[in-house]
Amino acid sequence: MNGSNGEEEDDVNNSSKQKRPIFSFNWSTLLDPDPENILALGLTGLLTWASVQVLWQLLFISLAIILAALKYSFIAALLLFILITLL
Repeated sequence: MNGSNGEEEDDVNNSSKQKRPIFSFNWSTLLDPDPENILALGLTGLLTWASVQVLWQLLFISLAIILAALKYSFIAALLLFILITLL
């Protein structure tokens, strides 16, 4: 009876040592020409392209806002200068 308990403990110890990682990544399975993988790769590429487009638009809008703020700050400073010189 003790022998069977020892074997069970060994099995538990071996199974805990040989646990598979939660996230296993393998390039060969990713690039397998399985239709599900092709669809996943296509959707990942589409998502990446959309993300780059959104980031580019955010950068462009941020630059436009900064340039507008600088322009109107310069105009406000010029108007204040004219107002002060006229007084």
